[in-house]
Amino acid sequence: MKFSFNFDFRIFIDSDNQYIIVVTRKFLLLMLMMFLIVPSSYKISRVDYREARYKNICKDLKGDVLLYFMFIDSKYTTPWTEFDIQSTIDSVRSAINWLHLQAKKNNISLNIIADFYIGPEYTTITRNLPEATVKESVTEPNSGKARENIKRWSDGVAKIAGGAVTLRDKDGIPKVKAPRNKERLAAFLRDENKVESVALFYMVNNYYKSDVSVPVNTFSTEDVEFVIVSYKYPSEIAHNFLHLFGAADMYKTLLRRNDRNIKTLARLYPDEIMQEPYGKDINNLTISDYTEYLIGWAKDFDPALGPLMQDKMIIF
Repeated sequence: MKFSFNFDFRIFIDSDNQYIIVVTRKFLLLMLMMFLIVPSSYKISRVDYREARYKNICKDLKGDVLLYFMFIDSKYTTPWTEFDIQSTIDSVRSAINWLHLQAKKNNISLNIIADFYIGPEYTTITRNLPEATVKESVTEPNSGKARENIKRWSDGVAKIAGGAVTLRDKDGIPKVKAPRNKERLAAFLRDENKVESVALFYMVNNYYKSDVSVPVNTFSTEDVEFVIVSYKYPSEIAHNFLHLFGAADMYKTLLRRNDRNIKTLARLYPDEIMQEPYGKDINNLTISDYTEYLIGWAKDFDPALGPLMQDKMIIF
């Protein structure tokens, strides 16, 4: 007995009344075409968070580090005021003090210095995000186009900041040109400040809006890693600073999606800095053994944590 279906697969019933499904080549080709043409706003990929350790321009969190931040005004974000800028600088100082204290507790030599771009009379860099929000900018209209757009945007901001740096003459060496993208800006800042790592912060003012802060390129070496920060809480700044050195989110974000792992991490590390940082008092937060391993403060980690090091995330 045979039944035929329009989808071009067939079900046969053999003499023992067992169902046998036979899929034809035409059906397979049809399904492949449907998969290829269905639009997707982003790409989900399996990831092991350990892959971000010792990668890109922020390796392990030790030694001399520069935190360099740029204030950016965009069409859909709140304009930066002098008060906003000053309070954000205060938050950066608080975050750095907290990070130094955590390093000291772990016998880690760490010296974070801060510098930032600001124009005359507290003018900022004006450059619209590729989309209306940070979240849309790193995911829309699709993963490939979003990467291109955010690279162009971040390099454009870096070029403006690079145009304001002071170029110094060196004996016998021709004067270099002003940095024109993230890579050249980071290289200049590393050389100028004699530091091992440069953490680039792109600060947008979403204090009264709902958006995300997000690290970019932390799992890749194809482009310089940096972080876009929407809020000015010290906990938010420290949280995203640690991202650049390999730390992983512990709550549901674009970078963490497995509900079972999220619940386990919340139970094991309720006061971790890599939990949701929004609005939290940084002095009540800690850095756990999980994060210590990812940022290079520990050589080994508990093998039982292995499954918690893996997840599916949005790649951008």
